[in-house]
Amino acid sequence: MELPQELKEVLDSRAFAHVATIDPDGTPQVSVMWMLRDGDRILLNTAEGRRKWRNLSRDPRLGISISPLDRPYVNFSIQGRVVDARTSDGRAVIDAMSSKYRGVDEYQGMRPGMVRVTFEVEVTRVARYP
Repeated sequence: MELPQELKEVLDSRAFAHVATIDPDGTPQVSVMWMLRDGDRILLNTAEGRRKWRNLSRDPRLGISISPLDRPYVNFSIQGRVVDARTSDGRAVIDAMSSKYRGVDEYQGMRPGMVRVTFEVEVTRVARYP
């Protein structure tokens, strides 16, 4: 779906997203994440083996909540699904996120043997509150 311009601006800002995935027992799992926008898709990034990676590898459905930095009472509630999970650009994407959020061109959290995974999210529903 085509994202509203206001949401694109929020996604392009340094606002943090709260991303909800589904644990194997059906329990929601939520964590704050950095993200990037690629057209009308959202890019998330995590390390292979982490809970978010396990959940999205098993069930591609997710929810995202995000608010503009200067208007915390405005909220976008996003539903979507992962349409691609890849390691080919995992390091480049986390470096781009580090640049966006921290102003540091290289992600400082890399550990030996860490494999970064990029999840490309297709948005299926957007609601804006209020």
